[in-house]
Amino acid sequence: MIRHVSKSVTTMAAVVLLAGASVTAYAVAPSAAVTADGAAAMPYAVEDFAGYVPGPAPVTLEATFNDPDKTTERPHGVSPSAWGDQNALRDQLIDLIQRAEKGSLVRGSMYLFTDDEVRKALLSRKGELRIQLILDGDTVAAGGGEYQTLSEALGKVEYGQSVDADTAGSFVLACPQDRGCVGNRVLPPASGSGEGESAINHNKFFVFEKVGTTANVVFQSSANLTTNQRVGMYNNAVTIPDAGLYQEYNRYWKQLLMHGSQGAGLADNYTAKDVGPYKTYFFPRVESDNDTALGSPVDPRNDASSDTVVSLLKNVDCKAVPTTQIRIGMYAFTRTQVAEKLRDMRAAGCQVHVVHNGDPGNVGSTVKNVLTTAKLNSLSKCQGTEAGGTARGIHSKYLLIDGTYLGTGGRKLIFTGSHNYTYPNLRSQDETLLKIENTALYEKFRENFDQTVLAGGHCPPA
Repeated sequence: MIRHVSKSVTTMAAVVLLAGASVTAYAVAPSAAVTADGAAAMPYAVEDFAGYVPGPAPVTLEATFNDPDKTTERPHGVSPSAWGDQNALRDQLIDLIQRAEKGSLVRGSMYLFTDDEVRKALLSRKGELRIQLILDGDTVAAGGGEYQTLSEALGKVEYGQSVDADTAGSFVLACPQDRGCVGNRVLPPASGSGEGESAINHNKFFVFEKVGTTANVVFQSSANLTTNQRVGMYNNAVTIPDAGLYQEYNRYWKQLLMHGSQGAGLADNYTAKDVGPYKTYFFPRVESDNDTALGSPVDPRNDASSDTVVSLLKNVDCKAVPTTQIRIGMYAFTRTQVAEKLRDMRAAGCQVHVVHNGDPGNVGSTVKNVLTTAKLNSLSKCQGTEAGGTARGIHSKYLLIDGTYLGTGGRKLIFTGSHNYTYPNLRSQDETLLKIENTALYEKFRENFDQTVLAGGHCPPA
């Protein structure tokens, strides 16, 4: 079975099964010593953490974008979001880790994790915070992956163990091989022959019980914690203090933990829930006939009626005055039905602008044909990182809507998260899509699209 993996990922190591084992307090690696507070003692010297200047408290709603071309060191006292250099997303996350209140809980779910600085920041708070991480199985064998170091320091939950995360201390869980933590579906090959594509945990979020004086903080990113995506690709993140959203992300995180440590997973885990001014969408989502068997009547790659992004776009009024504007910054785009909906929206009167990445395989051939003939207001292709040198790509994942939505004009909406416009992102993978309605935040995203991504010289017209 084919895994959707980064080129830095090698063949995964086998997952050790400890059937019947139970973890009700502090889940630790068998090889790790245990300190008085129950945390796993590190079997090596702690690396000095260089330290970051914390941003101002309290935590507020903000967007963070990196600029791969901006390498000037951030001045003392300037927040990562305000500076916006190539390290901005990483520094924003580290800032939250460093300011997390002593004794509080930090949880995260990440596809790939090879970033030394984030690892150092987390381990610098070992013994002060309860740190609970869920990583995709790919990161276990990734070149430069941090799973081994983190699990030795914090303890690990093996598949087959039962863990009560609310009473447990720090730990790391790697999702099982050849699936996500929840998602277990193997999508049939697009060509109709060959190996299918198995699921992954593609999430990229952290939640903080308390940061400084601010409780219930959600950090949702488009970026994996890797060097390539930090220095070579445009990415975006949002930091949101909101109790309801924090609770919903925690509910989903516990689902990842439960299915990732026990059982066979699920083919369908789709939920959509309004949380105040936000709305969460968690995947995978099965097609409309609820049948995942090979040869079932509904093709998972040809069912627009159960495509969440298509449904969102159907809520847009393209005949309204003033004209509704659509902006999309997207790493991977292979879902034909989304491209066809954008074509139809442009024909109906919406302004449609799309930027996608240019590395091989990021855009499907049919999608490319639809978009290039759709007479969009603009269609741009970033160079990608495989070209080397100073070439830059886009790994952001956002849809911006400015106009009439669900019959109400003047709305400014953001849809962002880990969700690419590919079939695995919709049908098989553990994914998050987050809707945000906030005018000031929308303007930050619009500025990033217009003034950084399009104006940076790396994403010319396609």
